[in-house]
Amino acid sequence: MLSKKETMIMKAIYFKAIKSEGKCLMTPTELLEKIPFSKSFNREDLEPCLKTLVLEDYFELIDTERKGERVFCFTLHQNGYAFARQIESEQRMIKLKIILVVLGAIASAILTRIIAAI
Repeated sequence: MLSKKETMIMKAIYFKAIKSEGKCLMTPTELLEKIPFSKSFNREDLEPCLKTLVLEDYFELIDTERKGERVFCFTLHQNGYAFARQIESEQRMIKLKIILVVLGAIASAILTRIIAAI
C-alpha cells in the first residue's frame, strides 16, 4: 500500500506515461505541478518517494540532464500498470462511502418520523 505522497507522485507519472506507451519524461518541476496545492508536499519529499516507488518496482527511473535541466525518464513496470486498479478501487470506496452516508441519512429520517408518529 502506498502512502499519500507516493500515491500523488504515482498518479502524476501514471497518467502522463500511459499516454505514450508507458514511458515519459518529466522534470521535477512538472512533477510537483501535478500535485494539488492543497496537499503539503515539499521538493525534499520527491527523491525519497521516487526511490521507494522504484524499489517497489512501479517504474524504472533514469535521472538525466537536458539543456542544463534535470529530467526524469520513467518507464512503467507491471506494478505501474496495475496502479490503475488501485485508482479504480479508491473511487469505488469513495462511492460506497457516499452511498452509505445517504442511506444512513434516509434511514435516520424515516426512524425520526416513525418515532414522532408514536
